[in-house]
Amino acid sequence: MQPDRQPVDPHETLYVSTRKRFVPVYNALPDGGKELVLYCGLHEISFDEPDLFPWAEKLVQQDSFMAGSATTWSPDPLEWPRVKGLLEALLEAGILDRNRPQLATAQLPLSQLHLDFLEAEEARPVVPAPRSWNPDPGAVLREIVGRDMEAGYLEAALPVHRLAHIAIDREGRQVGEMNTYPDMLRLKLPTEWKTCGYAGSRYHDDMPMNMTALRSMLAHWKPVLRATLLFREEFLRRYPQLPDGRWKLGEVHFVSSGILALVGLQVMRWRNPVRNGDLDPVLSSLFRVIDGVRMVTAHMLDLYERPMFHDTPIGPKDVTEAAEREDQYRSGRGVCAGPQSMIDELLETLMNGKPVEGSAGPLGPWAADIPQALDYGLRGIQVYAPVMTVWVRMGLAYARIREALLRAPGPIQGRLGRFREAVERDIERLLPGRNHTAEQRDFSEPFYRRMFHHAQLGIRGLAPHDRKDLAVELAPPPGLLGERARGALRDLFASAEEPAAAAANGELLQEIADHVLDYLRFERNALRTVTAVQREINLLLGRPQPSAPLTGSQLAIFHLLRRLTPNRGQYYLIDTVQETLGVAVENQQDATTVVHAGRSLVLH
Repeated sequence: MQPDRQPVDPHETLYVSTRKRFVPVYNALPDGGKELVLYCGLHEISFDEPDLFPWAEKLVQQDSFMAGSATTWSPDPLEWPRVKGLLEALLEAGILDRNRPQLATAQLPLSQLHLDFLEAEEARPVVPAPRSWNPDPGAVLREIVGRDMEAGYLEAALPVHRLAHIAIDREGRQVGEMNTYPDMLRLKLPTEWKTCGYAGSRYHDDMPMNMTALRSMLAHWKPVLRATLLFREEFLRRYPQLPDGRWKLGEVHFVSSGILALVGLQVMRWRNPVRNGDLDPVLSSLFRVIDGVRMVTAHMLDLYERPMFHDTPIGPKDVTEAAEREDQYRSGRGVCAGPQSMIDELLETLMNGKPVEGSAGPLGPWAADIPQALDYGLRGIQVYAPVMTVWVRMGLAYARIREALLRAPGPIQGRLGRFREAVERDIERLLPGRNHTAEQRDFSEPFYRRMFHHAQLGIRGLAPHDRKDLAVELAPPPGLLGERARGALRDLFASAEEPAAAAANGELLQEIADHVLDYLRFERNALRTVTAVQREINLLLGRPQPSAPLTGSQLAIFHLLRRLTPNRGQYYLIDTVQETLGVAVENQQDATTVVHAGRSLVLH
């Protein structure tokens, strides 16, 4: 308490200035009890005394109240000193106010934050016209990231759940709207904005909501729900619900990824793909609303602080509570425009099979593609798992290299000094994903192994004896890049340093070369695994197989694309080695080529 804060008088009126932003969530405690947490913006107010649960529930229903009346909010009246302490703490936190809040107008003006965003939107570089990933993604990639890739490897660099983002529907909108990925391919299209008035974490947020996308959603809502039901039926033939009617968390993630793949399939199939401008707006609306389910469930699965696994049972309310608790309704480009009633109806339809009321009209011919789309989505998850595991291992390599550099006494001169500066730069980009930490790596690798395993269970035509264990698939075989390769890479790293600094930095360079080699071993075997899954994806799409092997630098397009979105993409370790030490490395599944000062070596 601040010393000059006036004590609360039982006869004064207090105002709940942010009532509509309150989100109450009950959490189980390790001892079998429970707590009630009120989320309000960045505030978390926890109640673990059961007699205060009804008191807290009553609080979030108030716009204003007389302080003394709060003693009656529990079945058994509370003592005034106890209530007074609670109210004063809430005043201190800014949850309560002594002054009446200003009445909100029907439409609040855009915040300065959003005005700044609109200004940045006007200035941001974009391509002059829509682009397409099919049939020649290499042309687009050369234009925006300067690297080439055959169509037969595209899903390794751009996940299946994002492939439809840049497509244009018959309403002239991109499927991804403001989330279109990669950012440079997001066009500048007229968009109507409005400050959010929905209760919860979005209420009167500084970033408004996209009314253009919402109006399209409303126009196509019943067909969207019908398509959701059809996909649900196909999915449950492969992954039945739990006996009590709930779903496994990982399977909600799978079904939502599969629905996104239904849209991706239309634009990515090799024969007769849907061209830009011809996509059914029912599909683009379906994509936008289901992508929210995918993002929330993916976030729930990848939190080591609150571990939830593939088999964790959940219902619709668990998804919406997690969206509020984990602040998933808000982003730097706006807040979710979907009213809570529509979000609830979607989840009831998807997870509980709620029938669609009224006539929705016939769906497009794409409805017949649902079984194939689910296979595409599951194969996409299969390739995503090893790719993400590669980046977890790259985080381990960075952590080990940084530890070695930090142990070095005194300042490091020469090229190795520049390498050290670059590693510190790169580590900054690793921080959001936390792959530089042992805790995140220990959680993430089993997570991706489970993802790979469970995806196989739903793929049509994949016999049990053909299923793979990702840990086995990614384990480098004995002798891969063995002692001869280790000695050669150590020599090249040492020769990369300027002569004056080579003697002082020799041992450190050798240790760094060892850590780089460990990463190359893992990446090289991962390229084999990714190539095998991509081969199956190409068969599914009727797409030609690639003419050249997949390389590590092509796999790194995954991060180059993310770096087109502010503060998201990581650096590729092998690029950093070449940039600072002048040692160029190219990995393929069957060979590792190293080039320095005109000298080329192929390592086995």
